[in-house]
Amino acid sequence: MKMRFNTLDTFANSIEETIQTDVSLATYNTFRFDYHAEYFAIAETLDSLKVLLRWAKHFNQPVTMIGGGSNLLISASIPGLVIINRLAGMSAREQVGNLVSLTVAAGENWHEVVKYVVNEGWFGIENLALIPGTVGAAPVQNIGAYGVEVKDVIARVQVIDKCTGDVYWINARDCGFAYRDSHFKGKWKDTLLITSVELSLKKQAELLLSYGGLSDRIQGEPSLADVFQAVCDVRNEKLPDPNVLANSGSFFKNPIVSTSQRNTLKEHFPNLVSFPFEDGYKLAAGWLIDQAGWKGKQHQGVGVYEKQALVLVNYSESKADALLALEDNIKHSVYALYGVELEREPVQLPVRASKKDVFLETSH
Repeated sequence: MKMRFNTLDTFANSIEETIQTDVSLATYNTFRFDYHAEYFAIAETLDSLKVLLRWAKHFNQPVTMIGGGSNLLISASIPGLVIINRLAGMSAREQVGNLVSLTVAAGENWHEVVKYVVNEGWFGIENLALIPGTVGAAPVQNIGAYGVEVKDVIARVQVIDKCTGDVYWINARDCGFAYRDSHFKGKWKDTLLITSVELSLKKQAELLLSYGGLSDRIQGEPSLADVFQAVCDVRNEKLPDPNVLANSGSFFKNPIVSTSQRNTLKEHFPNLVSFPFEDGYKLAAGWLIDQAGWKGKQHQGVGVYEKQALVLVNYSESKADALLALEDNIKHSVYALYGVELEREPVQLPVRASKKDVFLETSH
């Protein structure tokens, strides 16, 4: 049964037919791990989301919201209410001068938004093409690729408070954006849900081609569409389609180290791949994992993608145990060789297992 309702007035009458119990999340995460939501609903409008939060507060249930499930590692069944974000809609307004403001609902597909923006001839997110997931997930981990991070174009983020139901905007400068991080992933993760994002785009801008060999793929004077297509081509060549081979994209962050630590590593490993970053260096995690011998390795139904060591894939497993074991093995191996700690990029859910999780998992 598809669950939906649209106005706050329908709360009393429709809540029972809106929320389902014990629903598999296998189709709602790109690793396709088959854990269950204790309660489950889909929010297609802001009003329906408000109603769901009122229900959760009334029955003292924790709330977890999932977008595209592409930056997610579900490792146990999730207690409380799981809400699938399907909030939709876009609106643009031209500003004075070179700027365009684009407001996008959090449930929209990120790549489709990038495609739309490029077709309109607006600059700013063309390097972020083909990143899977929804718009609402983009600020959480401050998605980035080919020298661009989404924080570079975010003007503000609309949120709803899980407890109070208040909806308001937060300016980008207050979101705590950092490398693959934000307050939405940290201190706000238990209190705020993203409902919309406002992007500040440009009608004309310089194209950034200095990362990932983009300039080598484009002949002559590149256009906005050329850069978009080059990014799509590179990603399609290097990264597995999650609809074909279950994965969550880049599984590890590129570790950030001091200049002295980088220089010491460079002495022992002359081919070390690194990039200046703030006061230190960012190391290529994929290179570290590859050199440690993990690329293409398989382990109990999961493995490391043969074309990109940064990506862990799921061939056949319905549970996350084998993947978590593979992650630990890779981390220990890289640390033993380089003295560098790898950090996972996908968000793990639930944060900690409870007795309720165990009951749900072993009962179905």
